[in-house]
Amino acid sequence: MKTLLLVTVTEFFKQRAGMFFVLLALLFGFLSGAEHHAFAVFFLTASNGMLYLGAIWLVYTLMCTQFLITLWKRPEYTFVYNVRLWPLLQRIFRFTLLAIGFLQPLIYYGVYLIAVAVQDKLLAGLWPIFPYYFLLIIMIGGAAAWRITNPQLYVEKSKTRFFKWPFKRFASWTWWSLEWLFQEKGVTLLAGKLGAMLFTLGTLLYYSTDQYDLRLPAVGLSLAYLLNIGISFELYQWESETWLWGRSLPVSRWRRIGRIFLVHAIIIVPETLVSVRNGALSAFEIMQLYVLGLSVLVAAHLFFYKKEGLLDECIQAFLFGFIGLTLLILYKIPVLLIAGMFVAFTLLAYPRWYRV
Repeated sequence: MKTLLLVTVTEFFKQRAGMFFVLLALLFGFLSGAEHHAFAVFFLTASNGMLYLGAIWLVYTLMCTQFLITLWKRPEYTFVYNVRLWPLLQRIFRFTLLAIGFLQPLIYYGVYLIAVAVQDKLLAGLWPIFPYYFLLIIMIGGAAAWRITNPQLYVEKSKTRFFKWPFKRFASWTWWSLEWLFQEKGVTLLAGKLGAMLFTLGTLLYYSTDQYDLRLPAVGLSLAYLLNIGISFELYQWESETWLWGRSLPVSRWRRIGRIFLVHAIIIVPETLVSVRNGALSAFEIMQLYVLGLSVLVAAHLFFYKKEGLLDECIQAFLFGFIGLTLLILYKIPVLLIAGMFVAFTLLAYPRWYRV
């Protein structure tokens, strides 16, 4: 069952990572918390609100169903037809879990709707989501059951593109790294950005509830930026295992560290946009926190070189490092000065820890 979930549900989120990433940017970068709440209230109170929500969920479920049916036609997925050996009740239960895996975004939004309904006492309009879940699970589970009873295998042929991109592919290490993240590590990218953006939003919402100085968002957003450490680890794996020949290229160490700063600067842009959209901080404060988060994340990235990618040993250093960072912030040391200290540490440590 675990294998079935990994090769089907995980593959779906990996291949659709770009789409989900854009949706995250739209939902958390352009919509404020008040607007999210307004949409939820509309779905719960409008006469056709739940119909609109059901239509949106149906489109998503059809996309999942089409992906499932197409994916299981590939020759490398012939093993899934062995699930016909499962007893009927076991098959129903496991296909239900498979469907729930596909419907995770809808389930999370349903939890948010429940929270809004309880808070605003709108429980009367909430009940349709439960039949929706039941029907959507039946759709995906039924599609899986139909596919294994109607096997169809094909070898995918290369197709001529209707539109050919007129520009050459970018010859850039940064571009190749980000492209690899989207194509091969989409689930890690999606989970990392979702956690960082939600934590950023939560920190700024709490910051708006009272009069606080910059120390509160400095601690909160530093942790939010550090939640990208999983993505940073994948970049280390890309350079150390996938793109090995890149280390033998005649590139100076200072140019390499510049690349590391650049790719991490791009990675943490989404949560920074959440800060800009929230409006609780000034532009100069956001700039300070962005520089601090970038310097801390790159310094953490260097520990992968020192420990040769051993996560167990790195996590302890990250924990004590964040505690030390929190103490520096609480003692009212200027944020830019702390960021400068981390940058200086990075520039001094990189030549010692980086091994070709």
